[in-house]
Amino acid sequence: MAPRAKRDNQTEDRALIGWDGIRFTVPGDWNVTGVSADRANGYLKVDSPQTMFLQVKWADPSAARPRTLAGMVTQMLRAVRKQPEPASDSPDLRPTLEAYLKETERRARKQRQQFDCKIRPQTSEAGGERVAVHFTWTGGGVGQGKIWRCTTCRRTVIAQVVGQGKDPVADVAASVFSDMRDHPEGGWTVWGLFDLVMAVPQSFVLRSHKFLSGYIRLEFGDRREGRILAERWGLANIARKKFTIREWLGQMGEAQKHGSEYADVTANGHPAVRATGRVSGLLATLGAARDSLPSLRPATEYEACAWECDETNKLYVLQTWRPRGASSLMGDLVARCECH
Repeated sequence: MAPRAKRDNQTEDRALIGWDGIRFTVPGDWNVTGVSADRANGYLKVDSPQTMFLQVKWADPSAARPRTLAGMVTQMLRAVRKQPEPASDSPDLRPTLEAYLKETERRARKQRQQFDCKIRPQTSEAGGERVAVHFTWTGGGVGQGKIWRCTTCRRTVIAQVVGQGKDPVADVAASVFSDMRDHPEGGWTVWGLFDLVMAVPQSFVLRSHKFLSGYIRLEFGDRREGRILAERWGLANIARKKFTIREWLGQMGEAQKHGSEYADVTANGHPAVRATGRVSGLLATLGAARDSLPSLRPATEYEACAWECDETNKLYVLQTWRPRGASSLMGDLVARCECH
C-alpha cells in the first residue's frame, strides 16, 4: 500500500520535510528557506529560528539530461518502456566529500577561522541499501553530516547539520539522519514544507513552485499521465471572504473554465466541493496535446476538489488533468493531503 503523507509517527514537536523523494523530520519550528527544482542536482536548506540549519544536496544520474542525440533517444525509449537506468558500480565517496569539505574550509579561512575535519571509514547502512561516510568539522561553526549512495535510486546525497559551538548539532543530526529517506516508497512521492504535507504518484515531477506569505503552489507533470496542481491558502476565513467553496473553486481554480459540474462531497472530514469537466476549445486542446508529447495522449479530463480546514484555518484546492480513459487520482490525492 502506498504511504500516506500523514505524520502519524511524529510527535507534536516534529515537522515533516519532503522534497523530490528526500524525506525527513526536523524540530517543529524549523522551516524550509531554500530549494532547487533540478532533479539531477538537488538542494534543500532548512533553518532553525536560531543559528542552526540543515543542508541537503544530491546528485541523481537517472534524472540528468542527456548531452547527445543518442543519449536523448536512449532516455526516451527507456522512459516509454519504463526501463530502469543501467546499474553502475558503487563510487568512491571520499573524493566527492573531500571536495565538499574543501569548499567549507575555504569559507572558514576567509573568516580567519582555523578549520579541522574528521572523516570516518566507509560503512554500510539501511540493510546494505546505502554506502555511507560520516564526517564532522569545526571552523567558523560546527558541522556534522554524512555522504551516502543509495543502491536503490542510485542517488548520491550529502547532508549536514550546521551550527555554532553552543548548539546541540550532534543531537539534532542524529535525530534527523535516523529517519531520512532518499527516494519515494510505494510508488508515491511525499512533498512537505511550511506545514503542507501531500503525496503524488512517483512518475510526476515538479514543474513549478511558488511560496508566498499565506500561499503555496506546487505543480507536477507526467507527459503520459497528465498534470497535478496543488494550492493552499492560509487564513482561509480572510482569503475566501464571502465566497462559498464552490464559488472559490470556480473563480480561483479552472473549474468554470472547463465547464465543470459540481458535487458536494467530504474531504478529510470536512465539507468539500468536487468538480469534473473537460478541456475544450482549439487552443486549449492543442496546448494539452503539446504538453503530452511524445505520448500523443492529451490530458483533457479535468477534476478538482476544494475544502476548508476549520482546525488550521487553511483552504486547499487540488486540480488534475488526465488523458481520456485514465483512472482518476483525485481520491488518492485528497486522502494523502494532510490538513490537520
